[in-house]
Amino acid sequence: MKELISAAEAARILSISVASVRNWTKAGRLCGIRSGRTLAFDRAEVEALKEALASGRTARLRSRRNKTAADGAFVPAGYVRTKAHERLARQAAEIAADRLDPRLALLELALKLLVSRGHLPAQPEAGGASLAERFLDGRLDAGGFAPLLDGLCGRGGEDEAREDGVPPLDADARRRLRELARLPAAYAEGDDLLGLVHLSLARLRRRKQTGAYYTPSAIVESLAGEVLDVWPEDAGLPRVIDPCCGSGNILIRVYLALKRRLTARGLSAREADRTLREHGALAGFDIDGTAVHLARLNLALLAEPDGGGMPTGFPIRRQDALRALSGHPEDPCSARYDLVIGNPPWGYRFAPEEAERFKRRFRTAASFGTESFGLFIEAGLSMLKDGGLLAYVLPESLLTVDRHAEARRLIAEQTEMLGITLAGNPFAGVSSPAVTLTLRKRPPGSGHAVIVRDGRGRADAIPQRRFRANPGCAFNVRAADAEQAVLERMRAAPGVWYLKGRCDFALGIVTGDNRAHVREFPDGRVPEGWEPVLRGADVSVYSIRHSGRYIRFDPDRYQQTAPEPLYRAPEKLIYRFINADLVFAYDDRRTLTLNSANIIIPRAPGYRMKYVLAALNSRPARFYHTYAHASVKVLRRHIEALPLPACPPAEQDRIAALVDRLIACEDPAGRRELYEAIDRRIMALYGLRDAERRLVAGRIDLPGTLCRPGT
Repeated sequence: MKELISAAEAARILSISVASVRNWTKAGRLCGIRSGRTLAFDRAEVEALKEALASGRTARLRSRRNKTAADGAFVPAGYVRTKAHERLARQAAEIAADRLDPRLALLELALKLLVSRGHLPAQPEAGGASLAERFLDGRLDAGGFAPLLDGLCGRGGEDEAREDGVPPLDADARRRLRELARLPAAYAEGDDLLGLVHLSLARLRRRKQTGAYYTPSAIVESLAGEVLDVWPEDAGLPRVIDPCCGSGNILIRVYLALKRRLTARGLSAREADRTLREHGALAGFDIDGTAVHLARLNLALLAEPDGGGMPTGFPIRRQDALRALSGHPEDPCSARYDLVIGNPPWGYRFAPEEAERFKRRFRTAASFGTESFGLFIEAGLSMLKDGGLLAYVLPESLLTVDRHAEARRLIAEQTEMLGITLAGNPFAGVSSPAVTLTLRKRPPGSGHAVIVRDGRGRADAIPQRRFRANPGCAFNVRAADAEQAVLERMRAAPGVWYLKGRCDFALGIVTGDNRAHVREFPDGRVPEGWEPVLRGADVSVYSIRHSGRYIRFDPDRYQQTAPEPLYRAPEKLIYRFINADLVFAYDDRRTLTLNSANIIIPRAPGYRMKYVLAALNSRPARFYHTYAHASVKVLRRHIEALPLPACPPAEQDRIAALVDRLIACEDPAGRRELYEAIDRRIMALYGLRDAERRLVAGRIDLPGTLCRPGT
């Protein structure tokens, strides 16, 4: 039976105002229940939302502008190696714009590539008509490639769901096709020009809603190289599938790598082509029908021209790999492969009924919801033979975020993790750190180690069993043995304690539209009722600098606020929410904050607030956060999980006095000296040995904002 609670009690549990509870109910984040004339809430639902917010599994804030509504063409830099192809894609997007069916533009370029590659004879001029015009008018014989081209245009007889055909050519379409015909589209081995143009013509909004994003050329080469290096040369040709293949850029690189292996054994290029196709070495699925047709064309283009018509194709199907995994032998996805490789969609938006179905079908969806890349990890493993290999491009958030804990447990328990490569931010114009992950489908031995590589050429071997022992099965890959030993030493320090259950947290104000609600007054004349408000950028280590922004505190006008007493506390700590490092400052002026600057009020008996501030800003705490959490957001659960050292009252007094001096100090050199003095005392409280202190100091620099005194 549901336990109903009031809006005030829901606000207390969630550490938000009653006005925010009402706003969240209107927005659908909370489900209110009418009880007489008042609004009540299910306590279990409120508690679940609180836990999800604390762990970062659900978004704390809605952006003040909906970034998914951003639209327009986008030419992804780095998708191909040939810069001329990037320029061509940009020109093609400008010519096609919104006035030409994208498939017509792709048809023209596909025909040009077939001619350039030598699969079709050079076409003489025909009164200025483009290749696409001539093909559609029946004046160009594409031989065995005609079915592929017809399929691209929506007039083929493929067995998957048919799409509408391209519209009849009007005068404007013919003019634009003739402009495209003048572009120098030359075949370049390994480059997916057709996929690049398809991405460039696709609407950005749809790509974000479906979780589809391009895979840069460098990542594709690294992924294919890493997994094929593990596949023994003498094991024969593997059967490979990309379950979300798009236009086939990853399959292209796998094909070329396998072809090089065969030619290295003495086969001619043409013999290697025939061997790969007869073996059925490659397969792929995707839900984008146009991309599937492009993948077929791309793989056909790879074959050596021999004048004998279109080479035998590979099974590339328009199919959803997740929905097809029903367990029936006739399902294509039920086949077993030696190698599963790809860049699965991240953050796909499933329909509610579909999400519920996946929760029943997939272990990774049962606990934390249907994150698409987690489902594809589980689906990929089910497609593999025992001992087979899986290689994916995945978001770095997989490694530590609570929402993905079940996917990590699945990986750690059922596979040998062969390698994790930290790829940084490979996607142009997108801040989304990525990793490549390579697994073998078999339970790990007790001594199995994972090879972790970073972008600087460093490689560490980390025992896989360590991940299984971490809270949430976190893959803290940045911590090699030495760093892990320090983390364990900190957790085992005598009297170590945690803030969980010993503090109040509050989110900064979410106005819904800062431009409308936050103002600056350059002339210094601040109207009555307006007061200073802080952003994350205003918060430095130990210091606050007001940047001249003001707000009227009216919770009913805003999307979300915390209870006012938390903002008005006589003393509190403010920290940067969006930040990879810990940055805490002290406030005793009852200052308001925006959503990038959150609040913590320690309530730990026997511990002074300024001592807690010193511990949180110290190198050891920052070291722990870096190597245990590795997040670009400082979440509540991260702060609550930091082991803080016990400290006698007299030592707290000494540390608090140093903190007061540092806050008041205006001299950068003096601030650095005081920080180091505090740091030495905190390291001693943790009981760190000399070598461990040197390691922490060597890994964690002085805070970048330390030398910026507050106002």
